[in-house]
Amino acid sequence: MEELLRRGQAEACQASATAVLVTAPMAEQMIERLTNFGVEEVGSSRWVEQHEWVEKLNLQAHHNAQTHSDEFVMEGLVSHDKLTVLVQELLVFEVWKDKVFPHLKQHIAEKLNSIAAYLLLYHEAAVANLLEVSLFHQQACESVAEEALVELCDWCYRKLVYLNTEAHNTAEPRERDVRALLNQPPEEELREKVADIEFGTAMCALTILRYLSDYVGSLPLGVMSRLVGANDTIMALLPLLDRPPWVRRRQKQTEKYIGNRWTVVEPAERLKLTQADAQVWLALHNLVVDAKCRAKYDFDEHRREALVRVKRYMNEVLFDQLPLLKDLQRVIDEISLGFAADAKDAQQSRLIIEQVPTLRDALLRRNDWQQIADRQRGSVFGRGAAQLLSKRRMDEMLKAFDFMCEMQPNEETRRDAEEASTSAVDQVVHFESWRRVKAGMHECWSEIDCQIDASKPSEPVELKAEDGLKLKATRYRLQAMDGPSQKPLPGKGKVTVRHGQHRAEALLELPSPETREATAQLPLVIWLTVGLLATDGFALQLKLKRAEKATHRDKLAGVWYVYHPVGGAITLLDRQQST
Repeated sequence: MEELLRRGQAEACQASATAVLVTAPMAEQMIERLTNFGVEEVGSSRWVEQHEWVEKLNLQAHHNAQTHSDEFVMEGLVSHDKLTVLVQELLVFEVWKDKVFPHLKQHIAEKLNSIAAYLLLYHEAAVANLLEVSLFHQQACESVAEEALVELCDWCYRKLVYLNTEAHNTAEPRERDVRALLNQPPEEELREKVADIEFGTAMCALTILRYLSDYVGSLPLGVMSRLVGANDTIMALLPLLDRPPWVRRRQKQTEKYIGNRWTVVEPAERLKLTQADAQVWLALHNLVVDAKCRAKYDFDEHRREALVRVKRYMNEVLFDQLPLLKDLQRVIDEISLGFAADAKDAQQSRLIIEQVPTLRDALLRRNDWQQIADRQRGSVFGRGAAQLLSKRRMDEMLKAFDFMCEMQPNEETRRDAEEASTSAVDQVVHFESWRRVKAGMHECWSEIDCQIDASKPSEPVELKAEDGLKLKATRYRLQAMDGPSQKPLPGKGKVTVRHGQHRAEALLELPSPETREATAQLPLVIWLTVGLLATDGFALQLKLKRAEKATHRDKLAGVWYVYHPVGGAITLLDRQQST
């Protein structure tokens, strides 16, 4: 069950652009009807209906994002001001889970089948996942009400605390034989499902926190104050570098939580950052490097020492994957030398009046949790209602699975693609450029098959980390390309590169003059790099040459495209590594 749910998101990138679970008009109708529920309404028929909408919108939003199609789900949530509603839904279900669910745990384990119980408890993860894919966009973050943003900061901080404490117990591998699984008590099975869902939700929260830190400068001041003041998010992030809960040892092998499942990591790839690792580093970078955040932070002796200890993780392999961390290293050096606001200055720079979260406090301002549980036990989760809920959830689940199956290529197609890529792995580098049409939407602009030049010798490349691990690679020259015969690359958009089974993507922003005469003032040659060696298994350096005369104009943007690919090199990570 969990595997099928994961495939709906992890394999959406393989989907055809025509696969649709929810059309734009259907999505708009669902979004318009999203509303807030009270704690006592969790599990009701109206609540279940909205939960189904959230799951469908979540799947479709991920599909739209990963296929670079029109992100109508995100745009609908923004235009109808429903992201604030989703944040409130997070808080309501969190309170229900903490206060009411303990009284219903045994009843739900015994009366609801495992799939229905799982999908009921999956609500918080589904809402968080939908917020995660939406808040990637700055316009979405800015559309959330300030009060809800402050509550979201607190919710993310509570998940950080969980990742630093209880998550390590959840990550511990559970070794059982078939007999033990068959004889597992229903309540224990439910408890493990809750723990797994909580772990996945916390990973979503880590990404949401990073997005909030990305746009903290354009969000209400209360968000910055909450992140670096009341919650001390920086100190909560640091332990995740020392002991990440998404890494574990099992049967003498290292496993990492990648793509919502535990995956064995080969020794040669142990320095490759996971998405969770990157989110921690990026959030830390945003909160420490930003001058306004530093001005509001109390850099006492303990915090200075904790930040300086982060430098032991910084090396060329890390910078190769996240080059912007060099700025973080520089700022930490300045902080260690005392070039940072001290506690007195930070106190003076704080707001005298700041936004205080009230939504969760209002939900907790009652003590009739046992009475709510008793009512729900007899009505919402009674025997008849439980059976109806199970059947309804199964029907909706099958519809979603049909959509997931459409997104996954069939086995014959997959094998043909693998055979084709294997035969060309040493010769062809497939390059695609995509023109940005509008925020969050791109259209394919050009495709090029770059040939590796077998007549030129390859060059060995080696990167050495501070811990002694060496990354060995080989650089190959590409055959020269006839630039003028190729379409120039778009000024703004993105590029994707495929080499064998490896794929990488990068944003594209090239100089684009508004007039033909201004073309001559641009650099004659620029270089474009796509892929990170330690992360993607390759790095492509593409040489771009300015056209003598501009011939392609973007009428919408009012600029000329003038740079053509003419050659370059690709560096491939060797599979055999040495230490």
